[in-house]
Formats: sequence, C-alpha cells, structure tokens
Amino acid sequence: MNDIAATPPCCHGGDDDEWQGYEPNFSAAELEEMLRQSQIEEAESRRQHEARMARDPEYRSFFDGFWNFRPAPENAPGQHCAARFYREGSGMMILGPSQESPSAYLALYGPGVPVPKSARKITVQLFQTGEQRQTVEVFNLPMAGTGGNGMLLMAVENAGLLLDGMLDKHRFEVFDRKQKNALYILEWTGGFAARDQLRSCINAKQ
Repeated sequence: MNDIAATPPCCHGGDDDEWQGYEPNFSAAELEEMLRQSQIEEAESRRQHEARMARDPEYRSFFDGFWNFRPAPENAPGQHCAARFYREGSGMMILGPSQESPSAYLALYGPGVPVPKSARKITVQLFQTGEQRQTVEVFNLPMAGTGGNGMLLMAVENAGLLLDGMLDKHRFEVFDRKQKNALYILEWTGGFAARDQLRSCINAKQ
C-alpha cells in the first residue's frame, strides 16, 4: 500500500521545490472539535460493545473464545479425538492419534494464513508462551468450511507431550520465514480443562 503521507493526492505544475500536496482547510478549533467528537463516538461504540457482551452469550464467546470437542467413535478408523478453540475469526484444533496415525496434530487456521492451491510445505517462525522461538516446517493447505482460510498443520509424534505442554492460558504467534509478516495469532484460555477432556477421550480409545 502506498504511504499516504509521502504521496500527495494532486500535483499539477509548479516548481520542484514547491509543496503541491493537500493543505487542510479547517482551523485548529475545528480540528479539536473533530477529535472531541471522535472520542465521544469511540466511547459510545465501546459502551454498546460492552452492553452486548453482557447480554448476548454468542457475541461474547466470539471475542472471549470458546472450546468445543469431538469425541471419536470407538474403533472408527481415521477418526480423531479433537478439541477446537475459536476466537475472533481464528481457530486452533488439537487432533489426537487415530488407528491409522499414531501422531497427534496441531492445526492453526485464520484470515492471515496463506491459502495455497494445494498442500505444500513452508518454513515459519513459531512463538508460544513459555518457549523460545522455533523455526519449524509445517504443511500449509486450504481448509474447507472456514470461510476460505488457509491452515497450518503440524504433526507431533507423542500426543502425551503435546497435552503436557498445554497451558491454561496459551498464546501462539506464527510469522513467515523472515519474521516480517504475522500469519497467525491466537491466545486460548481454559486450556487445562480442554487438555483433561481431550486426554480422557484419547485414553478411552486406547
């Protein structure tokens, strides 16, 4: 995107040294009034948001985040116990082992994740609560049913270690290889209860 401050909207004639950009045509008093009105509107928007958060559970869960779970049918091939956390348009799924795959999986999806035409491997920088930055190779693939978002899929050989590493409040940030662009940011809450429910499901299948 162009730098608005560095790109005058109109330039017609004049010397090279002459400023030819946009000149505001309002006074300092008018600017002060605009800022005051903006603060009033912001406060009203915040009041409406807080009022709806208090009365509308579905609206509140979108911003606070929520977990849901998928118990895998007993002995169903290819079916995983799964826990999903969703917040403000981004989601994370933790998939337990199945009869066909001993690995557990961590799937991250949201509006910032690239959407390739087909599955591919990419290298990303992963930051998560309590750990040093990791350079990891992940699968990047399009994901159906998420409004056209992409997914980052990571395999974890030991499901127990994945569950043990879950924190009650856990933040994930994923950047591209050069750590310039954020691809994914999500922070869950209620991780301990989700961990216990997922572990119970996995143990029941063994």
